[in-house]
Amino acid sequence: MRAIFFAALVSIAVPATAFADESVSGDWRANLGSGVVINMSVTPDGGWSSETLRRNQVVRQMQGTYTQTPAKDGTGTLVFTPTQAEVKSGPVEIETDRYELAGDGKKLKLTADGDTMVFDRHGKH
Repeated sequence: MRAIFFAALVSIAVPATAFADESVSGDWRANLGSGVVINMSVTPDGGWSSETLRRNQVVRQMQGTYTQTPAKDGTGTLVFTPTQAEVKSGPVEIETDRYELAGDGKKLKLTADGDTMVFDRHGKH
């Protein structure tokens, strides 16, 4: 009986948290200054990849999955889980960001631990 109750609870809870949606999907680019640029591709099916360049040299490439929990008016939470990574330095960790879409969906602000990165959408939307 307990197993049936748990299965029913999970089936109700899982749809409540969105895996991903079209709002943040696309190709994004953030210029962080000092010659550092991040190119990121986000797919509506919950996949992402990114490439960090420092002075036009690739220093980090990652890909993985993400979950999206929308809040309201183009805001919410994104959790990026790397599944593959090639890095020259620094840790590879799960990252939780608050997101905000701005500029009619052409800007994506990601904030984690008080730091905000602003990505510009490239290509179609």
